[in-house]
Amino acid sequence: IKAIVPLLSPAEYAGRLPPPPHLIVLDAGHGGADPGTQNLALHLEEKNLTLDVVLRLKKLLEGRGYQVILTRSGDNKLAPLQRPDLEERDEVANRAKADLFLSVHFNHAVPAVTGTETYVMTPQFETSSGGAKDAVVGKAFPGNQQDFANVVLGYHLHRSLLAGLNSVDRGLKRNRYMVLEFPDCPAALVEAAYLSNNTDASRLATPEFRQRVAQALADGIDAYSAALAALHPPLPRPAEIHPAPASSRLHP
Repeated sequence: IKAIVPLLSPAEYAGRLPPPPHLIVLDAGHGGADPGTQNLALHLEEKNLTLDVVLRLKKLLEGRGYQVILTRSGDNKLAPLQRPDLEERDEVANRAKADLFLSVHFNHAVPAVTGTETYVMTPQFETSSGGAKDAVVGKAFPGNQQDFANVVLGYHLHRSLLAGLNSVDRGLKRNRYMVLEFPDCPAALVEAAYLSNNTDASRLATPEFRQRVAQALADGIDAYSAALAALHPPLPRPAEIHPAPASSRLHP
């Protein structure tokens, strides 16, 4: 019900889906002393690539009328608020009362693996993709309040990335990543390409490809917004009240 039906029959769940987003929080994965995935042969670090894409995406989204907040705007590690760093990233969204949280990453695996993955929060009592054992499978996290919206968001982001990057489809997946557990708004994490794959990494090394990643993410957010707008049409404006013509007024 939470993985497929909201995509096939969204009108049935309109009451559980939010209106289109206006305030978006973008999270550039890693930063500071945490480089993320490194491709040493090509001298590339994930933290730099995610920040570049997020800055490009911010500009695109603001040009389309969205408000955008970044979890980081430079090469810095977030300072935790008595909570682990990864949880602080969604705290940025929660404090701002954001409508959408998106974390941008580039993946790693054995060198032959290539493609694009998109993740949303695993629903309560369900196992994450790949059947990984999960000690908290029965726990309800704040992110589970948005299960229906999460899958709609993830679906549109993933479709847009595949089309925009001409990428291998490695799936729309579910996982209890910390940045997906705690947002009070719909959230997704994208692994747009594999930095551990030299072909993907060579493409990521070019500004043109990073712009394509940003463009695909912006288009995915627009598609998600349009899907929600179709379920939440704007209320009609009150009809203007005009005085009756003088000739039609009653006289004593």
